[in-house]
Amino acid sequence: MDGGTPLFIQKFFQSPKQVGSLFPSSLSLAKRMTAPLCWDHIDIAAELGAGTGVITKEIIRNLKPGSELYIFEKDEEMRKKLKLEYFKNTVCEDARYILSSTGKDEETLDAIFSGLPFANFTRELQNEIVEEVYRSLRPGGILVAFQYSTQMKRTFQNIFRTVEISFVAKNFPPAFVYICEK
Repeated sequence: MDGGTPLFIQKFFQSPKQVGSLFPSSLSLAKRMTAPLCWDHIDIAAELGAGTGVITKEIIRNLKPGSELYIFEKDEEMRKKLKLEYFKNTVCEDARYILSSTGKDEETLDAIFSGLPFANFTRELQNEIVEEVYRSLRPGGILVAFQYSTQMKRTFQNIFRTVEISFVAKNFPPAFVYICEK
């Protein structure tokens, strides 16, 4: 168990709809989310729902020097931990406000990674976040999101040019990874 797992489990029991899973993402899931990208073309990225930073670590490992990463986490305690661990990056609170939190113009970000538990959100909140993600991404930009079901498939297909889905069994619970291109 890594150092962030006890905090993650505690946060799940406090706010299961916000955290979404009893355990943090696996390294297998983090690698699947970061492997398909051409990192030479990623200058500005964001991660939504970073939790304890398992996927964050893999994103940072792949980013080229000089790239910017904006890390979003709603939970205050996990956000403080992320600020300490990833102090070279900007840590933000609310994924509904990507553009205002980053100070970037529309269609600027190259990639957005999401671990947000969309299945636990209202349809209105789902749409609000997905629309903000779409506005934030440049043409050809990529959303990489994991979910525990295929519930978001139609929502993503309705807005993105292409949507590919793969399955990661080595995660608890097993997860679906969506690669969506604007």
